[in-house]
Amino acid sequence: MYISHFIPLLASLALAAPYPEHSTKPLPALTWDVYLSPAIPVITTPDQNYSFSQAAITLLSGQHSAILIDCPPTYKTTELLGNWIESKLQGKKLTHVYITHGHGDHFFGVSLLQKRFPGLQVIATPEVIAHVADQTIHSGTLPNEFWTGLMPGQIPPQTQKWTPLPKNNVIDLEGHELKAINVGHTDTYNSTILHVPSLSLVIAGDVVYGSYYQYLVEAHTPALRAEWIRALRKVEALKPEFVVPSHMQEWDGYSPEHIGRTKEYLNAWGAEIKDVELGKNGGSAEMKERVEGAFPERKGDFILNVAAQAAF
Repeated sequence: MYISHFIPLLASLALAAPYPEHSTKPLPALTWDVYLSPAIPVITTPDQNYSFSQAAITLLSGQHSAILIDCPPTYKTTELLGNWIESKLQGKKLTHVYITHGHGDHFFGVSLLQKRFPGLQVIATPEVIAHVADQTIHSGTLPNEFWTGLMPGQIPPQTQKWTPLPKNNVIDLEGHELKAINVGHTDTYNSTILHVPSLSLVIAGDVVYGSYYQYLVEAHTPALRAEWIRALRKVEALKPEFVVPSHMQEWDGYSPEHIGRTKEYLNAWGAEIKDVELGKNGGSAEMKERVEGAFPERKGDFILNVAAQAAF
């Protein structure tokens, strides 16, 4: 499943200098395409059939080169993504993959992409690269026990080398900026978004969600959820016309209304916790029922389950 978008813009990609060169020449075309990586079955208990939420992967393509934003974690999902990328490149070169944050489900497959697309560089902010270490073991070469327990035998060795963005956090596409913005703590710490001003586009990573339950294990206190809401205000301040949320369903679209819906979910979660605590007996099971009733359009039972357990 993917959507293609065409807007006149530019071609080749490089890490940015502080002051892009000015040019009066007409700009070549830029397209942005979104691929929905399928949900991944995970192992929890024999009587539960859970899966990891499907994820939106964005490809920005110029006339001669392209950059990918995020990558799924497993052999199979990355192979499917690679097939899709090849169908979209049409002779262009995939030069970089930008990783929005340090959760392994957004980068574990990049070593496979590097084998398939020679010369591909993995780029991120220094803070995200530091976070990656928490998701891996054995000097960063293997996913940690959390991930191998959920997806045994499905995640490749982590052989990729990381390149930090320059201090201005800008990737340059022939004078047009792709700006990585640190927004703080959302569903994890050191979260970023990628802003493409020329397209009025924000590729939001896990800062903004579509119609999937939000991961709140690392945002389990009112203070942390307030930080997430402050991050959403930073996204709103950019006034994007298009927003790509990380975990979304096929019908979600790319409206900036996803920002407000993500905020609404956070506020509702806090209110539901208070109500469950007043009842004193319901705990995580009641929390799940309340959230399912309040947000029937959302999916992702595994994420809802672990978030509810973390709340009580």
